[in-house]
Amino acid sequence: MRLKVSHFLALVVVAALSVGLLAGPASAKTSRLSAKQKAAIRHQLRKAVKKNPRVVTRKSFLKRASLVNFTLPVTIKLRGYSASTNPNNATIDLGPSLGQREIDLGGSLAGEIQFHDSFDGGALGNVDLTLDPSTTKQLTSTSIPLLWNADVSNGGVSTGVPAALHTWDSGLASHNAIDGGCATFLGNSALAFDPLNVPSILTAALPPANQQSDPFAGAQGVPELSTVGAPNGAYIPQKPGIDAINALQASKVPGNDNNLGGNPAPFPSSIPANSPPGGFTQPPSVQDAVLRTTALKLGIATPGTPVNQSTGAGPNGSQDITIGKSGGTANLFGKIPGKSYGIDVTVSLATQINSILRAVDPDYQNIIVGQPWPAALFGCRQAVTGSVQNYIPGVRLKGSLKISPAITPAGDLRIAKATLSSLDEPVPTHIALAACLSPYSVLAAAQHTTDTVSYPVPDDAGAGLIPDANLPADPLTARFGYPAASNYAAAGTCNQRDATHPTQLTKDANYSGLAAVQSTDGYSAFATSSDGSKVSVAGDITVNNVSADVIIGDR
Repeated sequence: MRLKVSHFLALVVVAALSVGLLAGPASAKTSRLSAKQKAAIRHQLRKAVKKNPRVVTRKSFLKRASLVNFTLPVTIKLRGYSASTNPNNATIDLGPSLGQREIDLGGSLAGEIQFHDSFDGGALGNVDLTLDPSTTKQLTSTSIPLLWNADVSNGGVSTGVPAALHTWDSGLASHNAIDGGCATFLGNSALAFDPLNVPSILTAALPPANQQSDPFAGAQGVPELSTVGAPNGAYIPQKPGIDAINALQASKVPGNDNNLGGNPAPFPSSIPANSPPGGFTQPPSVQDAVLRTTALKLGIATPGTPVNQSTGAGPNGSQDITIGKSGGTANLFGKIPGKSYGIDVTVSLATQINSILRAVDPDYQNIIVGQPWPAALFGCRQAVTGSVQNYIPGVRLKGSLKISPAITPAGDLRIAKATLSSLDEPVPTHIALAACLSPYSVLAAAQHTTDTVSYPVPDDAGAGLIPDANLPADPLTARFGYPAASNYAAAGTCNQRDATHPTQLTKDANYSGLAAVQSTDGYSAFATSSDGSKVSVAGDITVNNVSADVIIGDR
């Protein structure tokens, strides 16, 4: 027994000495290199990679790279996202009440690949991948539809009233006990008239009581009243323009606020799929969205950022978090030792979420010369809200990496291709997001400086259809660069209340933001900081597929 133990200890000593002899020269060589020499080697390695990206698979390259902790700056650029067949997408499951939504992705991220080998405790071909925060490199998404109203596209349902009348209205539909909708709010510049003001339809279709209750029969557009309350022969034209419901489409192309993902019927999508909420004559389409996000810009969150979700960013009342580092490990030759995949990364994202709302079936209000423009005038039109800072922390991804040197059609020098999907172990990534409900402005571009100055209804007596230039906003022009390359910084934060938030046109429509609930309101026994301006949703996010080129350098 003593001999066996002695032999075993001797073997351990011999093995230790052998490892020391093997590792010693490399360690000594590394220690002999000056900072200038290491920099020179790194420069040589970068030139070698640019000349022939496949060199990174050679053992001689890996050995030299590991000796100097060689780091290669790269850009992770999603493939094919500008095409209708965009393969990059994720799914967010918002639970049985709201169902699933498809989110299609594009864009790029900045990163670094750091080479090391077995002397650093890793396996041959293992590299570290770090994803870096950047103001210029971000992922983009399609707009995410959240809430819907089927009356938008089908116009509502009223007993005894022809379906042709279930269109858009400026309040006269509800004024005449008819459901309002937006079914004919179509096209870019064609005029759309309130159906209750078209005499042929009124005479042939409406019950007598409804005909008699419309004092403006025969008028095209929405009538303007004099200060004494009588029609003055001027009518407000209604051009759907940028707010046309058919501008919204089921499209996989990200970065466009009018593209709502590849699913043409995203509402509802409950689990199980055969038990959606009932009561619909047709499945709600993307055109029925009344609350949706803008196309998101998703950047890598700065590591170490403390996130106050108790009262600050994201869904208030959630647990406070600290953002971790984004990155992980990959293997150049196949699978990571001990795992069934070749990439293992964790991604934490930050995004500002603005919402877009659509007004449906407003209450009737007169348009009176010298008075503020009423909110009813903007029926079927869209409004944009301020932003809510959101974070999506700790999304685990797995995938494969294949060395595929090439020059891409865009002129980028590609070193590898990567495919990624969710690592759902043990469960999908659970997230909580917040969207804003408090409007900042109409989506149409302001005219007559209505963002900051009151512009009352002008006296256009006898003018018939008044020109677009006399309106408080241009129905054919959007603000913020909508629908593409949108930047909503001017909209401020959600429910921001000051001299310029919301806009003066919004304030003149009798809305100036939401105040916190107080104990005297009767809703609560105690005052609260909640003002109801944000809605929070929780769900599970699953990355179905991301295909990316690993580009050398900052591209």
